Amino acid sequence: MKRYALLLMIAIAVAGCEKDVETGDYFAFGTAANFCLDDCARFYKIADNKLYPDNIKRYPGKLNFSETALPGDKYELARSLEANFPEYLDRHADTTFGCPDCYDQGGIHIERRRNAKTEVWHFDPDVNQQPAEVRPYLQEMASILSKLR
Repeated sequence: MKRYALLLMIAIAVAGCEKDVETGDYFAFGTAANFCLDDCARFYKIADNKLYPDNIKRYPGKLNFSETALPGDKYELARSLEANFPEYLDRHADTTFGCPDCYDQGGIHIERRRNAKTEVWHFDPDVNQQPAEVRPYLQEMASILSKLR
């Protein structure tokens, strides 16, 4: 009986383990706000020349994306964000600029996985809190996000 109980506990533990499905390279971007009533996060992931919408309503937390890619024209719209990624951000990986969502203003977020290394950037939406070197890029991102809705 003890053996069956032990096997049952092991089976439950293994079944409850969350699998990390993000093993390949990707580029994710979006916005989030913690003080809202419904879908408070809007993220997209570029992977394998396709664009995927998020499956989350709140951020921070683990980003999760649909397995179904959006139409190709949506990918074409967004792919410039990965292609034109500012060198300044490469030199300042894993950085928070300003105080995203500290006073209910939301935040802009980027997550990139390359060569098994994940990097993140968080931005205050207040342009005065953003480095001048990335302001045009973040404005382009805002424009693309509004077109993807």
